[in-house]
Amino acid sequence: MLTKLEAHGFKNLLNFEVSLGPFNCIAGLNGVGKSNIFDAIRFLSLLSDKSIIEAALAVRDSESNDPLDIFWTNGDYRSERLKLAVEMIVPLDVIDDFGRKARAKSTFLRYEVEIARDLHEEESNSLGLYLARESLVHINKGEAVNLLQFPLSAAQFRDKVIVNKRKGAGFISTQVVEDDGIIEIHLHQDGGSSGQPQKIPARHIPKTVIANTNSSVWPTILSARREMQSWRFLSLEPSAMRRSNKMHEEGTVGADGGKLAAALYRLFRKDENVYSRIASRLSEIMPTSDVRVDVDPVRQLLTVEVRERSGAFLPARALSDGTLRFLALCIMAEDPDFMGLLCFEEPENGIHPAKMSAMLSLLKELAVDPTQSTGENNPMRQILIATHSPVLVKLETPDDLIYADIVKVRGLDGKPASTIRCKSLRESWRSAAGRECIDKGSIISYLTLPPGSQISLDLAE
Repeated sequence: MLTKLEAHGFKNLLNFEVSLGPFNCIAGLNGVGKSNIFDAIRFLSLLSDKSIIEAALAVRDSESNDPLDIFWTNGDYRSERLKLAVEMIVPLDVIDDFGRKARAKSTFLRYEVEIARDLHEEESNSLGLYLARESLVHINKGEAVNLLQFPLSAAQFRDKVIVNKRKGAGFISTQVVEDDGIIEIHLHQDGGSSGQPQKIPARHIPKTVIANTNSSVWPTILSARREMQSWRFLSLEPSAMRRSNKMHEEGTVGADGGKLAAALYRLFRKDENVYSRIASRLSEIMPTSDVRVDVDPVRQLLTVEVRERSGAFLPARALSDGTLRFLALCIMAEDPDFMGLLCFEEPENGIHPAKMSAMLSLLKELAVDPTQSTGENNPMRQILIATHSPVLVKLETPDDLIYADIVKVRGLDGKPASTIRCKSLRESWRSAAGRECIDKGSIISYLTLPPGSQISLDLAE
């Protein structure tokens, strides 16, 4: 679970921070930069797997092939460094890349990374990005009381998911050798902070230390990596959701909506009532009485089918995009193996405003309930959505709503610049935590339809 994000010098984010709970809805007008918040999270997730260059290029699919696009710019000025930091609750038990089980020493961690540009290498037509700093430190249980401000049960949730058996130094730190200025990343032993750390020269390693950790020898660092790898970014492509699956396919629903039939059939083999539960939920947005997976043993294919109230079964390829998106989320909500942070931009697409409350309720059901213990019936899932829909914002509760607004600040070049600030309603838990707040009246223009936009019908007399 990602509980806090900080960014400075990444795209249009300057001195940016936002605290997150189990369910979060970031709202704002088009063009304010909500997607850049998602991109910062995506970049961190990519850094847990790929090289720095690959992560910079893969942040957001576009025609750009310049990794320097992730750095803050103002006119002709481009920042030389970007800094990202997160506070996160990571899994206690992990499995390394060799199938060995391990247990983290701490489950509440703060990770910081700094990427810099080498101006001399840029001049020589090299890409010129390098790791300037990386750190991973534990957060003890006492600090967690102040840092986790969203409504929760201390006994059922916080005291069970927060574990710390670490004292002293963190798990990763950065040192600069005074004699020659070489940057070293230090890996400290997981069993204790004493002893000589493993030292890695940072300047020319292609990946972060987190990304290079695949062994149970460093269980807490590995656990942080597994958490960052679990951050998903839903795109839910209609073509992927309509596709039939092979009978041998396994796994959860993909980020693009793929494996819809395979995931549902796997759930059915464990619980035959899953079809009726999903059909009942799907009936909230369309007339339907049943959901099933058609099994074709000859072609070895699985196909999702939905029965209308007329009695006819419709295959996934005959369903609307909005219905498929809703169905995919229904399957995710039933799947205890579908865990981690789920980022979803504009979930309102394809959903009629009258059915928006059903979509919002389903998304909230996906998120972990922090008043209860985690487990198969309450998986450790977190939801972060971004919307520009006034309808969805009106349906939101103050605790879950974050309003993204453009503000003027002094940029890294000393000149005026625009950046994003996340503001919360005064009734929310973020208000009690001292975050920047606004009144409902401050966003009334956002919630109000433009003059003359009300729907009207000219009826002939």
